Amino acid sequence: MNHENHDDLESGPSDSTTDLVLELPPLPIPEPGLRELFAEAHRSWLMKSPSLDTRRNYARDVGQFIRFVGSPPDHLEQLAMVRPHDVAAWRDSLQQRGLTNSSIRRKLTALRSLFSYLQVYGHRGANPAHSDFVEAPPAPRDGKTVGLSPEDCRRLLDAPIVETPAGVRDCALLAVLAFTGCRVGELCRLRIRDYKTTGAHRILEIQGKGGKERRAPLPVEAVERLDEWLAVLAATEGSLFRPTLTARGRGSDGFRAQPMSRRAVEYLMERYVRKLGLDPSVTVHSMRVTAITTARERGCDIVDLQDWAGHADPRTTLTYIRNRDRLSRSPAYALKY
Repeated sequence: MNHENHDDLESGPSDSTTDLVLELPPLPIPEPGLRELFAEAHRSWLMKSPSLDTRRNYARDVGQFIRFVGSPPDHLEQLAMVRPHDVAAWRDSLQQRGLTNSSIRRKLTALRSLFSYLQVYGHRGANPAHSDFVEAPPAPRDGKTVGLSPEDCRRLLDAPIVETPAGVRDCALLAVLAFTGCRVGELCRLRIRDYKTTGAHRILEIQGKGGKERRAPLPVEAVERLDEWLAVLAATEGSLFRPTLTARGRGSDGFRAQPMSRRAVEYLMERYVRKLGLDPSVTVHSMRVTAITTARERGCDIVDLQDWAGHADPRTTLTYIRNRDRLSRSPAYALKY
C-alpha cells in the first residue's frame, strides 16, 4: 500500500525489518466481487451502532486510514490488501503528528472493529489491525481533562445571575452536569419527559453512548433548580435545555424550540470559567471528571461509579478519577538525609 507523505520520510540505512517488508512478493489484486462485499459490509458496520456520534467518528477514522494508504474512498475492496505494517505505519504517523495516545488507540480500535466485522461478513483475510500484529500506544493512567476542586465547582454552580431567564436555565444546566456527571451530548439530548419521579426519587433518564439508557437520581439542589427552570420555560414537552430566542434578550423574549447545541453549551462554560478566573483548560467535560472524582473520594464504590457514569468497562471509569493529593503524598516528602 502507498502511504501519504512517503516522499517526506528521511532517507537512511535500512534495517532488517524494512528490508523484509520491501522484499515481500506483490500482493494479489482483489477479486471483483470484493468491492460490493466490502462496501456493503462497511455500511452495515457503521449502522451497527445506534449512536450517530459513534458512526461519524468511526467513519472519519477509517476514512483517514484509507487516505493514508492511498486507496480511493470508493474502492474499499483494496482494504483486502492491507497488511499489519500498513497499520503500524499509520499509528507511527499519528504519533509523529502529535495525537494523544488515547486518540490513536480509538482510531486503531475503529479499524480493528471494521476488519473483525469484515471477517464475520465473509472475508477470509486476517485482521491486520489486531493487537497481536500492531500494538496500540499505552493509555495514560489519568485522562488529560482538567478537574475542578469541590470549592471551585461550587463557585461555578453559583455563578449564573438568576434575575434573567437564561440565568435560571444556566443554574439548572450546571446542576445537571455537576450532579449527574453526564456527557455534553447526553445533556443536549435531554427532553422534558426524561425528568421523572420514581418512588421517592426524582431522576433523569439519560440516553448514553450506543443508545444505552441509565437513570440518574437527582439530589434536592438539582431538583429545585430544574423545577425553577421548567417554571420559567413554561413548557411540558420538547427539549429540556434550549437556546434563547435572541442573545441580547437573555431569555426575556423566550427560548427556541430546538435543543442547545454542543457548541452553545461549551461557550456557556467558557464564559463562566472566564468570569470566575478559573483555569482556562476547564471544559464542559471537566464537570464529568469532577463528579466522578469527588464521588470516588467520598467513598463510592468503583462498580457503582461505572454504572452511574455509563461506562462499559471499569477501567474507563478509573481514567476519570484524579488523585488530587498525589503530590502531597509524594515519597519525596518522606526523605530525610
